[in-house]
Amino acid sequence: MNRVSRMMTVTAIALAAVAAGYGLLSSRVSDPKTLVGRVWIERLPKGDTDLVELVVLLADEPIGIFRRSSQYEGSFALFRYELRGNDKVQLLFPQDKSRHEVAFDARPCDVKGFDYCLDLSGAPRGAAKYYSRKDWEIEGSDLPALESALRALGDELLRSAPEP
Repeated sequence: MNRVSRMMTVTAIALAAVAAGYGLLSSRVSDPKTLVGRVWIERLPKGDTDLVELVVLLADEPIGIFRRSSQYEGSFALFRYELRGNDKVQLLFPQDKSRHEVAFDARPCDVKGFDYCLDLSGAPRGAAKYYSRKDWEIEGSDLPALESALRALGDELLRSAPEP
């Protein structure tokens, strides 16, 4: 093989490797459609008094909630949000009027029996990692619908929690 042929072969292989790498990277791009309209939970509770973080961003209305709770007590913070591309969301907390630019990576995964993974960076509340399942989608954008979905999720988690 002459020098020109070898150079063209090496160039073709390099371009193919770059294209393959780009394809792998682009398939892992975070998706805002995965982020919103879904209940995200830090982990499954170990019992009915175990405090667990969750976050929800409603799809139809730009409002969300961070919630830390067990079956018996909890706290929450409501916020408004604005998506900023495929990997950032700005949160506005009306209570203290604070704004936070949060990076997110929401994607399908297969971890610990969950179907989706979410990484948050820069959020003033909650956990850094969350998980969700295919059937944990929230339909509707009103708070009663959200509360109903959270109650149903709580019932499901209580049934699946290990015995103390």
